[in-house]
Amino acid sequence: MKAKVIKPKVSIGMPVYNGAKTIEKAINSILAQTFQNFELIISDNASNDETENICRRFASKDPRIRYMRQNKNIGAHANFNFLISEATEKYFMWAAVDDLHSPEFLKVNVSVLESNQNFVASTSPNCFEDEQNKNDRYINFSLTGTLKERFVKFLQNAWNSHGIFYSIIRTEIIKDYEDLKLSYAGADWSFNFFLLSKGEINRTKEGLIVFGRFGLSMRKNPWKDFRKKKIEFFIPLYQFTKYALGLMKDLRYHEWLYVFVKILKVNFQAMRSSYMIEFKEFIKI
Repeated sequence: MKAKVIKPKVSIGMPVYNGAKTIEKAINSILAQTFQNFELIISDNASNDETENICRRFASKDPRIRYMRQNKNIGAHANFNFLISEATEKYFMWAAVDDLHSPEFLKVNVSVLESNQNFVASTSPNCFEDEQNKNDRYINFSLTGTLKERFVKFLQNAWNSHGIFYSIIRTEIIKDYEDLKLSYAGADWSFNFFLLSKGEINRTKEGLIVFGRFGLSMRKNPWKDFRKKKIEFFIPLYQFTKYALGLMKDLRYHEWLYVFVKILKVNFQAMRSSYMIEFKEFIKI
């Protein structure tokens, strides 16, 4: 008698706060996956719109959906972290409440991870919601090669790295990350750097994530909103820089220096962006 083959499962964490306008489409894109061996964990951050009713309706119809409601708003980063603590399966991914996944997204990326142990995460090309029919706007870089090559490639593409954060990730690795509960400019970059310190990140040719623009419009001036220390006025990505340097200790000196210059470059870009936004705000006064 042949042994029964147990398919790997995926824990999908969906953090939400007042997401009634988009959450139905987001959930339906998960339920439409050709790979059906998953659990969908929804953590409602004390929404005061119709989010709860919508989620409870879905959960009552599909046992794979686990709806959990926070008693009070614990903040976005804590809510993301909470979902990791609830994950029980071999692989994990976040699914934002205004994002859509093509039907084959789970299947193609789980297949890659099952057959390539050197990959710590895998994802598909991504675009924004008004760019589905514009292939030239798809973000499709992967992060493979040596540690130095992975770090450099990420920094060269950091401003378009949304899809990396929303990869399918090996759960045992993501549970080792300790800084997710911290909120600062570039916190998602720190997480990506952590993953890169553990291995390569694949990008498949198949599948697609369509990101909503709702999250991008939430903050008019993210640099000011995240700024908690005076040094962040001059080095907006100070916390990310500090964390990244701690992961670079295994690089050779010339490799370390090369990556450090790239980090200085993204800090300069962030500083220029910060000053331009605040100047525009000033002249409107």
